[in-house]
Amino acid sequence: MSGWGSRSGRRGHRSGAALAATALAVLAAACGGATTAPRARPVRPQSIVQLGDSVAAGEGTLYGYTYDQATQTWVGGDIHATWPGPHPLCHNSPYAYGHDLARTDDARFAQFACTGATFEHGVAAPKYTNGYFSSSLVQPAQFGNWKTRQYLNARYDRARPDLVLVTLGADDVTFTRIVEACIENAIEQRLDSSVKLECTSGDPGSAVESDFFDRIPTVRRDYTTLANWIIARGRADHLVPKVVFTTYYDPLPAGTTSCPDSELLDLAQIQYLTARLHQLNSLIETTIHGLHDPGVGVVDLTNAFDGHRWCSSQPWAYGLSIFSLTNPSSLLSQAPFHPTPQGQQQIARLVGGEAERLLGAA
Repeated sequence: MSGWGSRSGRRGHRSGAALAATALAVLAAACGGATTAPRARPVRPQSIVQLGDSVAAGEGTLYGYTYDQATQTWVGGDIHATWPGPHPLCHNSPYAYGHDLARTDDARFAQFACTGATFEHGVAAPKYTNGYFSSSLVQPAQFGNWKTRQYLNARYDRARPDLVLVTLGADDVTFTRIVEACIENAIEQRLDSSVKLECTSGDPGSAVESDFFDRIPTVRRDYTTLANWIIARGRADHLVPKVVFTTYYDPLPAGTTSCPDSELLDLAQIQYLTARLHQLNSLIETTIHGLHDPGVGVVDLTNAFDGHRWCSSQPWAYGLSIFSLTNPSSLLSQAPFHPTPQGQQQIARLVGGEAERLLGAA
């Protein structure tokens, strides 16, 4: 009896398969095309770790600014916003792109990015405040020094990431300080025409010379070092993660467009800063591609905010109109140049595509 029943079951299985095949053939003929194999489901990360600077941390998104399209200015906002722990001075936000990607993929997420972090001060070693008389710890090292085994982040190891996200470099070349120097020079030049305009191709100025050109070579070295450290640490833990680096989006208006977000800078300065941003992005891209590691990718965000730059109807980066001389406390805001929640979502979409590609190629 059991043998007969088995043959009957197999016969029924073949009959069902034949009917299914016939149905697919008929459907294909009716549609005028051939059948195709079902598309493979994308591979999703299980554990994501975020390293990097203020963009990766989500700086600016918890102040509460909104954009007034009529006046093209940012309004509202509270610089005394509460930032979550365990390191509130890092200004980590649930709107950060890594958080968004983790929610989409239903993955565990460990956020180590911190506003103001550089490779040397924040990633490879702890980050401290830079007080005149004393310094205090802002955050332990995000990763630690894998070569010397100093400051290694135990939380990173416990996360056991299969995907590591990195946005880093703008603070290494002190881009914020450069912009501040450019604004100060532009204001001085408007008040006194004898003052030479700096932050231009004709005169970069001391801030650009010392903070950008003198530091840019270290960015290539540090990017290479960090990528190699992440892979080596993964091998030691028997779980080598995929790594996605990003460049930086360009929030500055194109051409001769001007609005309250950009008017503190001269047009020539905007064009020059745009060129330096693109130079940094190009360096990051060529460095990562030069590793020739199939598990390490880079997402170029240069044009990610096209249509949503400053002076558009819906900018995806906070602008300089946040600063107001009638509200001195606004000058303490760190939001300008950083992505809005919508900007962070756009970054998450682009990074997610590259992460899916790397994970799928495993």
